[in-house]
Amino acid sequence: MSESSTKQVNRLKWILPIAIILVAILAFTALVKSKPQAPSRPVAEKVWSVQTISATPGTHQPALTLYGTVESPRMTRMTAAVTAFIQSVDTDEGKTISQDQLLIKLDDRDAQLQLSQRQADVDNYLAQIEAEKVRYQSDLKSQKIERNLQQLSLKTVERYKNLIKRKVASQENLDSARRDYQQQTLSLTQRERSIADHPNRLQQLESQLKRAQSLLEAAQLDLDRTQIKAPFQGRIATLNVSPGDRVRAGDPLLSLYSLERLEVRAQVPSRILPELRDQDGMAINAVGLIDNRAIALKLDRIAAEVNAGRAGVDALFKITPSSYHPEPGRTLEIKVDLPPVRGVIPIPPVALYGLNRVYRVVDNTLEAIQVERLGDSYNDQGEAIVLIRSTRIQPGDRLVTTQLPNAISGLKVKDIAASDKAQTHE
Repeated sequence: MSESSTKQVNRLKWILPIAIILVAILAFTALVKSKPQAPSRPVAEKVWSVQTISATPGTHQPALTLYGTVESPRMTRMTAAVTAFIQSVDTDEGKTISQDQLLIKLDDRDAQLQLSQRQADVDNYLAQIEAEKVRYQSDLKSQKIERNLQQLSLKTVERYKNLIKRKVASQENLDSARRDYQQQTLSLTQRERSIADHPNRLQQLESQLKRAQSLLEAAQLDLDRTQIKAPFQGRIATLNVSPGDRVRAGDPLLSLYSLERLEVRAQVPSRILPELRDQDGMAINAVGLIDNRAIALKLDRIAAEVNAGRAGVDALFKITPSSYHPEPGRTLEIKVDLPPVRGVIPIPPVALYGLNRVYRVVDNTLEAIQVERLGDSYNDQGEAIVLIRSTRIQPGDRLVTTQLPNAISGLKVKDIAASDKAQTHE
């Protein structure tokens, strides 16, 4: 076979398979295009079935739930007033005590010695004052005598002068008489100065007496303070000493609090604070729950400052007198009854989305509405309800009470309550 014939045979071997593959592709394409097409169905939007209630504004009393801490404004920390040893401890931590009850007794021997010294100083000054008064009376009597002696000395001088003129007496006798007169005058002058200085000396002694009496009273106070007594009826919170301990002035001994002044401190949200302030003397009552026991509370006052790191203002609730006294530092749940409010709408808790959003059904679609949450309460059946308020909600509006995971404005819904009501009328 020639060379040209061989090349044609090889070319046909490659062309024939390719031609077969192309024919098969064209046949498959023709079959696919000729397949009958099913008619397309329109995509229907899903409709969610929801329960609704009718918005019914009215007058309701909101209840606010707070969490507070028990404390006492009469928490007293008693310290030692003197340096002494603890002689006896007559109470223990946690005990209830009465007013003026002896709690701790300090060794009072040093205080007794100090008191005796101060008493001796007072007695000394009293004696000096009496001696000054006696001296004053003696000076008055001596003054009269010295004046008489002065007059006699003066007469003696005059008599010697006459005798010298008659040359009966010597000059020496006259000089001696004059010397006696001058000495007597000097003595009288000193006596009169002593009498004039009597008020000053007496005032000085009386001032020293007052100072000694003050020190005596201070020593008596130190002696009294060796007996630590309860300033009011209360309960021992902590006890820091035991018999035999030595304490210095200012060292802590114990702390106690009044059972009659227990109160609960709770933080109030800022949105509720104006309602608590504007009450015009109306009492705001609350109930605290602790140890499965309900405690009656009453709003006493609102704190005067906001503590750092806190978002609201603290309210202080007074615990009404009862036989149960919770310990300071314990926490409890508080239900506060706020004043009645008009135009509020009660809804079940499931109807509230987040903190301040509900959904209204309008033409079978959802519409989101921002509301103001006023508090919680209970309906006539004892079920929990949430009290809301909004100017956009009108009486009779249908509010959704079903929690939808994808709730959004414009979502198609079916009001089951409305459908059931329509079927009932038919």
